[in-house]
Amino acid sequence: MKFTCSTKDIASAVGAASKIVNAHTTVPILSNVLLTADDGSIKVRATDLELTLEHAFPAEISENGAVTVPAKLFSGYLGNLPAGLLELTGSPTRASVKAERSNYDFHALPPDEYPPLPAAQKGASFAINAKRFREGVAATIFAASGEEARGAVLMGTLLEIEGDQITMVATDGYRLAKWSGRLERGVADGSAKYIVPSRALAESARNTGATETLEITALGAQANQLAIAADATSIVVRLVDGQYPNYGQVIPARFDRSVTVNTSALIGGLRRAELVAGDRASMVKVAIADGQLIITANSDIAGNAYEELQVEQTGDDLTIAFNARYLIEILNHIDSPQVVMEFLGPLSPAAIRPLEAAEGGQQLYVLMPLRQ
Repeated sequence: MKFTCSTKDIASAVGAASKIVNAHTTVPILSNVLLTADDGSIKVRATDLELTLEHAFPAEISENGAVTVPAKLFSGYLGNLPAGLLELTGSPTRASVKAERSNYDFHALPPDEYPPLPAAQKGASFAINAKRFREGVAATIFAASGEEARGAVLMGTLLEIEGDQITMVATDGYRLAKWSGRLERGVADGSAKYIVPSRALAESARNTGATETLEITALGAQANQLAIAADATSIVVRLVDGQYPNYGQVIPARFDRSVTVNTSALIGGLRRAELVAGDRASMVKVAIADGQLIITANSDIAGNAYEELQVEQTGDDLTIAFNARYLIEILNHIDSPQVVMEFLGPLSPAAIRPLEAAEGGQQLYVLMPLRQ
């Protein structure tokens, strides 16, 4: 193969693909990215067998073909090149690169050893505004579990389709994030559910910034893969097999008290109190009484913390304890000057939501309290 392209185009594509590569893989070919030259464009592909990303960009092709190069090494090299043109010549064992006065040879592995794209029959599909998709992903995936010991299901995010509405839900058992928005086009059958690895959603959101609408299609006879297509980028991910928890049971059907509070003031108070709390649970107590929200934390080593905020209160007084880190993380994902916190009691889950719903979707968070 032989082609000439913009250093910016190839650096961007290889850089994105290299993030998919598992640095600890024991299969040498999976440490490489595959470059394929054909029909006036270069396709750059990376996979860890669970997640596959392919990105295309235009190039002047002298000879069709394919080559695989070490992902991290090649990405690092390209990221340090100045803007200009690059010529790459590839063979089954070597990739030679010329850029201005820079000449490099990289060891390659045979491209026919690279895993093929997942080939499967297409099933249900839907379309969503790309900006809305990114907002939903950002609003939820942080709440998914990062611990393999808790199971693959909780490391995933639930995508639930009903009519022209999509709901994304993530939980680690201590907190729950829920986002709902409108689809550009729903599935033909009217409803569908998929558990998508949260890492795959993060990569999808990161690599779909240049398009307006995403086409998302289930693949396979068992609909066990999901393809996310956006202009020059396509992502195929293997779905999580399992039953997602009934998140509706976690959300209390009613609340008997609530406060409306300034978001940034609450975040600031919690951050300062967390410094004093300092233990593994980062426990802070939140007392609500007479239109005041009082945050306290105590530590034998650091001392005592006391923060007082003005709030709009409805219902009876309450004292409840939270993991400050979890509560701060939820608040950091709410883009609203004020938030509403709703309670049922000191040992019941609390709900947090923006006072003013965003235009693209609705957010709701549930946080389990700590025993005092």
